[in-house]
Amino acid sequence: MLIGVWKQEKKRLLVSSALLFIGIVLGISLGSQVNVNPGLYYRPEQEAVWYALAVNNIGTAFIVAASGILLSIPTVLMLLFNGLMIGFVIILSSAVHSWPVILAGLLPHAILEIPALLLAGAIGMRPLGLFARAIRLKQKISWKKEALDSAKLFAIVTVLLIAASLIEANLTPVMMNWAR
Repeated sequence: MLIGVWKQEKKRLLVSSALLFIGIVLGISLGSQVNVNPGLYYRPEQEAVWYALAVNNIGTAFIVAASGILLSIPTVLMLLFNGLMIGFVIILSSAVHSWPVILAGLLPHAILEIPALLLAGAIGMRPLGLFARAIRLKQKISWKKEALDSAKLFAIVTVLLIAASLIEANLTPVMMNWAR
């Protein structure tokens, strides 16, 4: 199933990955130039509740995916912004923690959360490609089928984000403590 998603969404997933990566690099670059007191923003003791994380992440992913109807411009901007925030959090965390602790805090849930965000980005870029194909090739697009395909892909996003939220709330704190 995931191989089929990769084949179907490969170009859009690569574009989503590039946008997120550019955002991360910008976040790291800009974050290292800003003098910020991490104590004002960073609250590692704050207990994470998995369902609150899931609702927040699914809501964000839905906005990234659904904003594709606006010719994918908001999707592109949100991927860049999310990458920027990831980069900034990495820099902010590096002022407080060692790299093993940072990796233990990010990697366990990011293994599922990042692909989910990239897939949401790919969904958000679908309408632009469909409009272009309809105009350039004068193809009739079955919008109902495309909406159904997008909904199926978003179901995968949702499952990945719920799993990532469970990991972030339950496993990540344990792994961070081990890494300290």
